[in-house]
Amino acid sequence: MRPLYPLLAPAITASGLFLSGCASPARPEFDHFTEEPVDRELNGDYVAVVHTRWIGPVYARMTAQRTESGFKANTDPRVAWSLVGGVEGFFGPFLAPFLFPSGMLVVWSSTLPDEVTAEVGEGWIGPSTVDPWRLPTRMKSAQGPVEIRHRDGRVLAVMALARPADIEVPATDYRLLTQTLQRVVAERYFDPALSNSDDMLAFFADLNDAIPHVRDDATYLAAIGLSWRKRPQIAMPMPYRHRVPESDRLLVAAGNTVSSLTVTRNEKTSIATVEVVSFHDHDAVDAAMREAISGSPAGIIIDLRNATGFDLSSLRLAQWLIQAPIDAGTVYNAQWRERLREGAPGSLPPDSARDPRTAPGELGRDGAVSILLRPLPDAYAGPVAVLTSARTRSSPEILAWLLQRTGRAKIVGERTAGRPRLSQEHDLGQGFVVRVDEFDWLMPESLATRPTPDQESTPLADRSAQIRPDILTSRQRAPARAARMIHELSRE
Repeated sequence: MRPLYPLLAPAITASGLFLSGCASPARPEFDHFTEEPVDRELNGDYVAVVHTRWIGPVYARMTAQRTESGFKANTDPRVAWSLVGGVEGFFGPFLAPFLFPSGMLVVWSSTLPDEVTAEVGEGWIGPSTVDPWRLPTRMKSAQGPVEIRHRDGRVLAVMALARPADIEVPATDYRLLTQTLQRVVAERYFDPALSNSDDMLAFFADLNDAIPHVRDDATYLAAIGLSWRKRPQIAMPMPYRHRVPESDRLLVAAGNTVSSLTVTRNEKTSIATVEVVSFHDHDAVDAAMREAISGSPAGIIIDLRNATGFDLSSLRLAQWLIQAPIDAGTVYNAQWRERLREGAPGSLPPDSARDPRTAPGELGRDGAVSILLRPLPDAYAGPVAVLTSARTRSSPEILAWLLQRTGRAKIVGERTAGRPRLSQEHDLGQGFVVRVDEFDWLMPESLATRPTPDQESTPLADRSAQIRPDILTSRQRAPARAARMIHELSRE
């Protein structure tokens, strides 16, 4: 179990008590005759709808109150620590009131925009009133939408606000949703032993215990995250609503959004950096790599520190960097697990090797497929560094592992999560879907490291795929170390 904070940390307690008065719940002004909120902008109850590029809308109920500098808003008080539960839930309000102040999952404070002077409203939103647990917000109109931004200025999400009477919130039976989620995980998880493990069963037990406190999508997703936090060794099954066209419209209108892959170039060093948030589109990979290699950069940094991936498009990126064909291993589901443990990838049909673009068809039909990577005609031949962290997981780990094992790139940063798996989307009903870790990855035997004496009896399928960097350093220092390494290699 990972505690949210050291239970007896006087320094945290003192700082929390000092800050606790800064985030009291919003109290709207009411008309004493009609008992309705005073008709002012951002005063009273609202439904916030958060739109992102990767999942469908998230609904949250918030209460707002005008302040001298603008307004403050929050989700229901007292709920957060009820979701945490146990000893932490009991002592949390006293020992760490700066986190989930007054039991509020989300607190938001901002100035109001001035449409006459075109001055925007700026503020902060998150589960705390202090860094690093909050993000900047920006709004051009009191009616919204509100941009939730990365600290570098890019837009992470857009939040629309509406009075409860002006919006139809989809009705959701969260207990039924949880039951369906557990059934799908049991049926589709890559390892049946793990899908019914004590940790997974305890996760769902905690989630079911939290349902009485759930009243919207935001509290439900928080309940899932807090239940998973106690047992992070399992893959967190996170349901989300289907994406809607309105999300794309709002994000396009906001501009400068965080993309799945972003390319930047340092004009001084002539090094191109490809920052990856997620792999789920082969065409996006091709577009990013064409941009990165244009102008013949001195080197390329592939930043996987915050990357995850759902499919094999991560291996499409490898094809832009390799100079000769390589065996990329085997992807397989639970039905193939024991066969591959007992035998070898040779038990697959000899013609099962597929390109990353065509492999999903065979994977869906047969449940397993071997991958053969061939270099693209315009593949980049210069120095390459890959940045990793403990957050690097899923298909990005396969990419980093292959580039390191073939000697095509040096890995700089932290050890990865050690979960090189692929997921597939499954419908849960009520407008929700979930991505389940359905396929595991078997490293190619030709590239596997020589086992230590205590590993010799361990099947290849069970050996750790956690990546140990060539240059071990913090995630913050990794970019500078990688740039220095590429500079040295380019001079040779």
